[in-house]
Amino acid sequence: MGTHVVLGEGDRDKAFLDYLCKVRGITGPTTGFVGGIGEFGKHLLAMSAVPGFSQCQAILLMSDHDEPEDKSFESIRNQLKEIDFPVPTHPLEVARKQGKPVIAVLMQPYPLQGKDPRGCLETLLIPAMRAAHPTQAVCVDQMLICAGVAGWKRKDAQDKANVRSLISAVYERNPSHGLHLCFAPEKGLIPMDDPVFNETALVLQHFPTWVASNEKSWADWRRAQGI
Repeated sequence: MGTHVVLGEGDRDKAFLDYLCKVRGITGPTTGFVGGIGEFGKHLLAMSAVPGFSQCQAILLMSDHDEPEDKSFESIRNQLKEIDFPVPTHPLEVARKQGKPVIAVLMQPYPLQGKDPRGCLETLLIPAMRAAHPTQAVCVDQMLICAGVAGWKRKDAQDKANVRSLISAVYERNPSHGLHLCFAPEKGLIPMDDPVFNETALVLQHFPTWVASNEKSWADWRRAQGI
């Protein structure tokens, strides 16, 4: 277990984090996933029983913002309360408690894509994939409208269908390729050097320095550092 840990919901999140760090040359964070948004508390509790957990200084939780009215973030807060871990008041703010690692939460998409705050990791992937595969993206847009997906109430569901369709349209070798397998640069599916990932990469790069400072929020720390 590392001193600074980043935990996503699922294996697609871990793959995204691993390849983003690899492509951007970010070293330090240890990554993992918990198995769903409702599993953060259980996973952290299990981690706390592992020998060497006392060496863990800070944990960043990455989750989809796939529910309205901040219900996804509140779900994480409630789980942290139940296990007596630090509870951040807002995303990208640190919370501290004596004898526990510092806790912060990163909600995806970060940054927001448009005015709707809802979404998921796939929401962030779409601009990068569209830029890399513009012809297929136009066809997928038309298909989603024709199939009625564009009218679905859940934005995260729309965006997941969009990414799934783009992968199928581009990757002839295996159209049903799982998303967690699609981040490797040699596959040419998701360019991890796309600017849309810059903000998340900055958080990962500077996470240890930020949580070691006196600044509570990521935004305040960035301003103080001129980043």
